[in-house]
Amino acid sequence: LFAPEIEEEANLHFQRIYRSEVQIEAVIQMLKGFKASQVQREQEVFGCMIHNLFDEYRFFPRYPERELLITGRLFGSLIQHQLVSSITLGIALRYVLEALRKQVSSSMFKFGMCALEQFKHRLVEWPQYCHHILQISHIRQSHETLITFIHQALAQPRKDTP
Repeated sequence: LFAPEIEEEANLHFQRIYRSEVQIEAVIQMLKGFKASQVQREQEVFGCMIHNLFDEYRFFPRYPERELLITGRLFGSLIQHQLVSSITLGIALRYVLEALRKQVSSSMFKFGMCALEQFKHRLVEWPQYCHHILQISHIRQSHETLITFIHQALAQPRKDTP
């Protein structure tokens, strides 16, 4: 899918993230620049990083907790900052919802909560998604603050309504 040098650069960025050499916020700013760039290489590195992150999802349950939480922050931040859209956004939201449905003690649930925390202010845009979260009994039982936040988001007037 991607040239070896593009893969190498993308992997270097991920290594820097997981070694804590760069903050997630800085990576998000870099990705915003790459996505909007007129330089083809930067657009390819952006595409490769997004592709690799999504492709890696199936291995997230095997990640050590620290790395999984970092990944959750990155994943949620991609959604928050509109770096994924359309089909990719739908997949990202589905992955987070799948994680939230896991047992509260599972690492994937922690990933889901960490990711959701990053983009919860966008929940108002997706009332159906909010309803899916509200249907998860263990979230209703143990995350009252989140439930209250979602109810408030659902009560807000939609921007696309007159």
